[in-house]
Amino acid sequence: MKAYILSIAGAVLLSAVITAIAPNGKMGKFVKGTLKLLVLTIMLAPMISWTGNKSFSFPSGSYTSDESYFAACAEMMERSDEEAIAAFLKTEYSVESQATSEREAKAGFSVKKITVKITDFGIIEQDKHIDIIGKIQGALEKKYGCPAEVS
Repeated sequence: MKAYILSIAGAVLLSAVITAIAPNGKMGKFVKGTLKLLVLTIMLAPMISWTGNKSFSFPSGSYTSDESYFAACAEMMERSDEEAIAAFLKTEYSVESQATSEREAKAGFSVKKITVKITDFGIIEQDKHIDIIGKIQGALEKKYGCPAEVS
């Protein structure tokens, strides 16, 4: 009991000293609130031992991931990727395309594969369209970090 009273007295004295030197702004309010919680914790510590010497803990449980949620998120991201790829190819290479994207339905949602079908090459200068498929494939692989198939 003596140690309990001394710990309360020490916490109160420590908080009084720190409160006196703490600034008056937001930081001071934070420090004062933290010290109040410290004193309250010390004062309530014996209550835990009176409840039968049981330690304070949360029951453990098992957590499972919601696969349908991950699948829905992956599908939304795939649609967004497909629109972004079509816009990118239109802007950078002046080609019309249909893109499909496959993402993992896990927490990382990494892109597994990109498939692009070019529907219209547009008007490209003489012989510049010859390696456009290779350039597009390289750009997509670099941007998304996965294999890309362009046809």
